[in-house]
Amino acid sequence: MTPPAIRIIVVDDHPLFRAGVVAMLAGEPGILIVGQAGTGAEGVEVFRDMRPDVAVVDLKLPDMDGDEVVGAMRKIDPMARVIVLTTYGGDAAARRTLAAGAQGYLLKTSLANDLVGVVRAVHAGQHRISAEVAKRLHDHRGDESLTERELAVLRGVAAGMENKQIAQHLGIASNTVKEHLSHAMAKLRATNRAHALSIAIARGYLD
Repeated sequence: MTPPAIRIIVVDDHPLFRAGVVAMLAGEPGILIVGQAGTGAEGVEVFRDMRPDVAVVDLKLPDMDGDEVVGAMRKIDPMARVIVLTTYGGDAAARRTLAAGAQGYLLKTSLANDLVGVVRAVHAGQHRISAEVAKRLHDHRGDESLTERELAVLRGVAAGMENKQIAQHLGIASNTVKEHLSHAMAKLRATNRAHALSIAIARGYLD
């Protein structure tokens, strides 16, 4: 007896890329595309309506990040199986997404070779992470994560603000901004503000 097809939804805000993923999967035996969406909110609703076996979700959507989408889907179904696709190889973004409950984390650069196998593995209850991302997770294991306030200060730095402007924007004292920035630089092992930003971006803390 032939096993039932693996029912999949694809959530990505780039129509051409989404169409490519759908075509790649739909051409495989035993796989059935049952829904698509272009935003996180739409993806969650399609998941709620269709209850797919596997959801394939972009990490960066216009309205939600991938970890938020994963969390919302797993609130609907605690056993939800979600694969997140990304162009970002940083460990911080991966750690957030996996902590939210994703079973797959795959770089878009490796889709052609890996996607179908990852879908089948995740459907079977396994976890799959791109080798490059797994290495970065290993390299930064035990590192202390940046707090939301430290991230807010770094976003201010990225916007070109001085400490006084960041303080006004966040409603805190300038000395507190300096303290948060110092802590963030120490965690990132950065030598200055620009270095901290480049590391935070590379590791997926900031876009």
